[in-house]
Amino acid sequence: MLKEQFGVDVEGVRFYVGGKGRVYAYKECEFDEIAKHKGIYFGTLERDGLRLSIEGSFIVGKLARKNVIELDDESAVRWLAGEDVEVSVRGYWILKWRGRDYFLGCGRGNGAILRNFVPKDRRLQM
Repeated sequence: MLKEQFGVDVEGVRFYVGGKGRVYAYKECEFDEIAKHKGIYFGTLERDGLRLSIEGSFIVGKLARKNVIELDDESAVRWLAGEDVEVSVRGYWILKWRGRDYFLGCGRGNGAILRNFVPKDRRLQM
């Protein structure tokens, strides 16, 4: 799915699919047998693709060759405050801020807007 959606092959990272289609990313180590949790929350398997978490977008974003949108300062602040962004794209896209290697998460486009999935407890208070 990563290759199809974002043009990425992530090497050295293992994935674990938990309940409700949640995907966790981790690197193998000697403590795998006793670990209670398998890595960090990477994203969720949805009917129409993989929706990355903010952390997942950081892992994939630097390597992504497609489905990456660059936002200006104003749009980035609005996105981090939980607002949708008007962009005419479809499917899941990684949002990048100002050409830097700073990723804001992943949104789903319907052709008119990019739907925001930033959790309420991680949004900017305006």
